[in-house]
Amino acid sequence: MFRITEGLKVDVGLISQALNNTNATGEYHPMNDYRRAAVVLSGGAMAKTKTTKIEFLQAIDQAGTSAKAISTAEATITANALVTELTITCATVLNTETVTINTLVFTAHTDTTTLASRQFSIAGNDTADAAQLVLCINDATYGVPGVTATSALGVVTLKADPRGEATITAASTDATFTVATTAAQAYVELNGGDLDHANSFDHIAVKVTTTANSNVAAVLLRSPREMPAGQEVGASAVI
Repeated sequence: MFRITEGLKVDVGLISQALNNTNATGEYHPMNDYRRAAVVLSGGAMAKTKTTKIEFLQAIDQAGTSAKAISTAEATITANALVTELTITCATVLNTETVTINTLVFTAHTDTTTLASRQFSIAGNDTADAAQLVLCINDATYGVPGVTATSALGVVTLKADPRGEATITAASTDATFTVATTAAQAYVELNGGDLDHANSFDHIAVKVTTTANSNVAAVLLRSPREMPAGQEVGASAVI
């Protein structure tokens, strides 16, 4: 039986924490006994235009001596673009104003909701208007494929459905719609040969930099040269 935990060494790349327009670097891990490494970022809230970057650093020891970046070993998430979950807050939306979700344009209208036109009614208050937008987004024919919407008190929440099988991009030029990311992911993978071994760089660490006021966490995965990988954890189960 193939076991993921025999093929990959799993470690904390960066402990879950709040970051507000700053950066944090995790502990350095050795790469001598590993072929490849990957880091998976789990990011939280990001307002419009904000970004979160994940990258690998390299050093010559566990203390991080002479730490420096690894060329191109980075990935950046931009708020509201290709994310896992986001919200759209409706605040007195006006007639003909629009919000775009995964290239599909939804238009506010003072009349009734028309699914085939992706036109949602704003005849009620913000809570009612958001519920009408949800009807359009979730429609089996004219809605957004791979996305499920819910609403509460004027806030529409969009989630990839099924999880991990789609991403969401949303935007509006109208001030009555506030689009904000609530969950996003990114990863970076590298070959152990990409390190500066000629100068004794054989340790790696994860660095996260964000311009948002957010929560982040990262998991470090390393592929051992010899199987199986040895896991050092507080608890585990394999079924």
